[in-house]
Amino acid sequence: MTEPQVRSIRLFNDAIAKRRQENGGLTYLSDWQVHSAHLTSGAITSLASGYQTGPLYVPMPTGSGKTTGAIWGVVQFAKKYPDQRLCFMSKYTGAVEKVHAELAAELGKETVGYYHAEAFVNKDQELNKRIIVVTHNFIEHNRGRLDDRDLFVVDEAIYATGEANLRLQDFVDARSWATTHNIMPQAFTKLTDLAMSLDQKLRADGKKYIEASHEADRPWAKEIAFNLKLSDHSQTISDNSRLVAVQRFCEALLEGLVFLSQGQKSKDSYDPIFSAAVLGIPRIDKTVILSATGGMLYDIAGPFQRDSGSKDYWTSPSFRRLKMVQLSGPDLQGHYSTWRSQKNKDQVVAYVDWLIATIPEAAIYMTMPKAVIDACLRSYLTAPATGELNYPLKLERHNKTVYISNHARSVGSNAFKDCDAVVYLWDNFLPSAVAVQRFHTLADEPITDDALLDANGGSLVGNYKRIREAQYLDNMMQQIGRGNVRAIDKDAIAGKMTAYVLTTNNDRFVRLAAQYPDCMTDKLEYDGIAVSQPTGRLARIIDYLGSHGDKQDVEAKSVEDALGFELRRYSPDLENNWDLMMLGYTYQKGGRGRGKSAKFIYNKSNDKT
Repeated sequence: MTEPQVRSIRLFNDAIAKRRQENGGLTYLSDWQVHSAHLTSGAITSLASGYQTGPLYVPMPTGSGKTTGAIWGVVQFAKKYPDQRLCFMSKYTGAVEKVHAELAAELGKETVGYYHAEAFVNKDQELNKRIIVVTHNFIEHNRGRLDDRDLFVVDEAIYATGEANLRLQDFVDARSWATTHNIMPQAFTKLTDLAMSLDQKLRADGKKYIEASHEADRPWAKEIAFNLKLSDHSQTISDNSRLVAVQRFCEALLEGLVFLSQGQKSKDSYDPIFSAAVLGIPRIDKTVILSATGGMLYDIAGPFQRDSGSKDYWTSPSFRRLKMVQLSGPDLQGHYSTWRSQKNKDQVVAYVDWLIATIPEAAIYMTMPKAVIDACLRSYLTAPATGELNYPLKLERHNKTVYISNHARSVGSNAFKDCDAVVYLWDNFLPSAVAVQRFHTLADEPITDDALLDANGGSLVGNYKRIREAQYLDNMMQQIGRGNVRAIDKDAIAGKMTAYVLTTNNDRFVRLAAQYPDCMTDKLEYDGIAVSQPTGRLARIIDYLGSHGDKQDVEAKSVEDALGFELRRYSPDLENNWDLMMLGYTYQKGGRGRGKSAKFIYNKSNDKT
């Protein structure tokens, strides 16, 4: 079958020509990328002008030109609003320096500052500048320093800008420090008393999670959160991170964003965890988030809205040159953090070596949990037996060049753009408490006992489950986007690449593949071990439509006949379903009367051919 060469995509040709003229031609970007960057710029300027109300998210995949467009938008903002101040936030220190350099070239170093933990600059001088570029975690350790900003641009997804996970002993130690040095001793005593009472309540109730009641009028919490300047007491502090976490806890407590979870409960030990998080951006209503993984997160929680430009005037790319391959793997027992026996090490090494030898691509980006690398692969990678490793690691094996990284590693976007294969091994495990914390933080919704009802069951359900699954997919898509798939051409077709994915959840691969319209799918079995099939009913529906939808309306009855169960009870989950939308479908419930049966409506405007 001949692959179609031309796509019907909507472009603002006059705007593209003007952008090229203003920016030296932009020969390295296709018209589609310039158009996408232009829309990203527009989201920033429209929020600044009040044309749109925030917070906004711009959902475009890696390689679309979002960062380039964001720089255009910041430059225009700086010139049009000379009395206003802006903060640009990125996950990566390398990106901070790159964005700063480009903005400073346009606006001058006296206007644009930057800061991250490894920067050799005067922080106070940099923060005095109208435009500041920082990493995501800046706010967590510099509370209040960005309160003077009128607009925020956040590159990549944001969950919380201040998180704290503490144990009871941390509060006791903080109280000891405070009373020893006579620093707000009464406030720290009340804080510790609260922590102890919550600990006792959790033990008595027998629940997995309990909330800390939302009381905004806690003067002692305000005193610790907002009046304590740790820099004034640095000579007395042995563990600054603990006190920073305590301050964040008090701030979240005032907003109703604190809960207590069981932690690792066993017969002989019981060590609950106090979780707290605040979004932290002073002007969330004046925030634009650039999201490489679409609206999975922001459609679940929070006041976030998709910007009108990407929603109404943007053509999403086709991934018909991307092959998604589901892997089977060795039968390893327990969580990967426990794979320290010689048997497990040998199995992991054998599997990784087999993968590298088997897959045909010669330039490979491979990512897996850090715990697996540390426990099982150091010798195979000829890495030191102990100590921190400098990622990515480069491996030459089986006539292949392999770059090894881990799921939590922040790596530059373009560093692996020439890799024609990405290998993603084992899911980026997140405790259930993280999903509870991040949902409430994004939703800006206090944690109450009623709200935790879903979290206290045997497993997460409802929005907690949705946000957890979205985070798994978010991590997978961020890593897959490192390779050649990011090379999106003038016809909005993503680069040719193969993504090999080993996931412990047999429904997750189906959902992942649905995020890449038109991609091919395949399976690769290891040592005769079969690849898992989807078992969840929603995943089976998505899998069926992806395989049999054929870009036309599909009657719900035909799906029911093929899968062997009725769809009626799943209607709430199918309506406005993000995965269906990525496949190009919306679910229409049935009604009474002839011709009103339920169906999946295919949106012809999403047709990629």
